[in-house]
Amino acid sequence: MSLLLTLYLLFCFTAQASFQIKTEIHDIDDSDPNETLIFLTSGHVVRINKNETAIEHDLKNAKVRHQSLNMTLSNHHKIERYNVLPYSSPKMNKEFGSSERSNETYTPTIIANMDLVNTYFKESRYINKESQCFNRAHIWSYEWFIKRSINSNKTWIFFTRRYIRKFKFDWWFHVSPSVRVIEDGIEREKIMDAKYARGPLDPKKWTDIFMRDDANCPLVKVYSEYANFPESGSCYTMRTSMFYYQPIDIESKETWETVKANWYDTEIKQAYLEAFDEVL
Repeated sequence: MSLLLTLYLLFCFTAQASFQIKTEIHDIDDSDPNETLIFLTSGHVVRINKNETAIEHDLKNAKVRHQSLNMTLSNHHKIERYNVLPYSSPKMNKEFGSSERSNETYTPTIIANMDLVNTYFKESRYINKESQCFNRAHIWSYEWFIKRSINSNKTWIFFTRRYIRKFKFDWWFHVSPSVRVIEDGIEREKIMDAKYARGPLDPKKWTDIFMRDDANCPLVKVYSEYANFPESGSCYTMRTSMFYYQPIDIESKETWETVKANWYDTEIKQAYLEAFDEVL
């Protein structure tokens, strides 16, 4: 990938006009004496100064109470406005039933050749708007499954707090579908990120788009191997089945042994609406 393209992609990853999101607080890091990092479930990282005590108090309370927020963020992910929403108990999705405690058995499709992979990549729709990576990835995977009977994976990259602070990085995770393919007689993984790449990529070329220190991102098996080492290295990657929608699903799998093995109608509808402005 050319340096010019890499710089362009990095610019796209961070430079957007002010935008609104509905989100929750995933975590809060107040260890720095100058600023507090707020990790949103949308994947954004926002920063507040230590003198913004009222904002920090509101956000910490929202986290404890599991309340959603409407936020307007600037192009540098500074909070311009926010509104804490009343708590509402989550509704159980009964179409597929609740996640079950069981051993996960999932077999990704092995695609015969790169010509097919390139065809599937070109079918991945993208519209130029502020959207969340997990919603785009969910629809790309879902449409390959519905239209092509492809069982894809998802590959996640988690950025450490050390990396986020060092480079003033605006995200704590990113996710894209990935597929298995036979290339030159060998089974390989290809990342299918239709927003940040022009075609399927090897994993290291994909992570290089986002890593400003050219770091290698170790592949870990469980979420805690990333979450418990926030100051170690720059990044970690994980691989899941196509059904995992957000990082909370990966955490729940490890903590509560809940496995996601189906598509959920509420998630599909939310993903279409947020990523493509489509109402099902």
